[in-house]
Amino acid sequence: MTCKELEGLTTDYLEEALASPKRQDFEAHLEGCPNCQKHLGEMRALIEASHKLGGKLNDEWRTRAAQTQGEFFEKLQAKVLEKPRPTKESYRKLAPVAGLVAVVAIMGGVWLYYQSEQKTAPPVSRDLTIDLSHWMRLRGEQLPTQQPVHLARARLNLTIRLPIGEEPGQYEVALRRDGTVLVQAKGDGKIEDHVTTLHVRLDCSSLNAGAYVLAIRQGEGAWEEFPAVMR
Repeated sequence: MTCKELEGLTTDYLEEALASPKRQDFEAHLEGCPNCQKHLGEMRALIEASHKLGGKLNDEWRTRAAQTQGEFFEKLQAKVLEKPRPTKESYRKLAPVAGLVAVVAIMGGVWLYYQSEQKTAPPVSRDLTIDLSHWMRLRGEQLPTQQPVHLARARLNLTIRLPIGEEPGQYEVALRRDGTVLVQAKGDGKIEDHVTTLHVRLDCSSLNAGAYVLAIRQGEGAWEEFPAVMR
């Protein structure tokens, strides 16, 4: 058996559809031919991947994958009708291509399904404490010496320990970038462990990483600004 003949029989071999004499010739050639061993391994891997991925899809995405594969075969059939009728050997050559297209279609369905799940999944909530109680207030144009506040891309349940001297009451918190308010919230500041502490929720799940400004004010007073970094 030649390498070319073996390639044409690979699909039947993997499906255990080869008659005994042919199967023996196939395996005899395979035993001494590294190239054909590699080809058989690749085909077997494609089929296994197809089955494995297919098991992760729901009915909707299997339908999409089948439609994608169907469109391929419709175009293939149209090409065939434009030319003389192919021989059986020609159909054999198309088998690996068809298998590869099926795997690609299924993998595409998995990717679309994953993207859909990512979009519909609720943002992760995270508790975060920001301690500003030791923040040094410097007057004039001098910049603060403290490190920026670190935030996370999530729905944040913030506990903010305000700078010493801040009074209890209604506070507003905003996250800005380039002068634009991106998210904001209001909450009551209460004395906890001798420090006015504020509890608010800020949804930062859709923000990009980078530098921001955390602005806080009581009532309609002036904003206190603190540098922040989103990770």
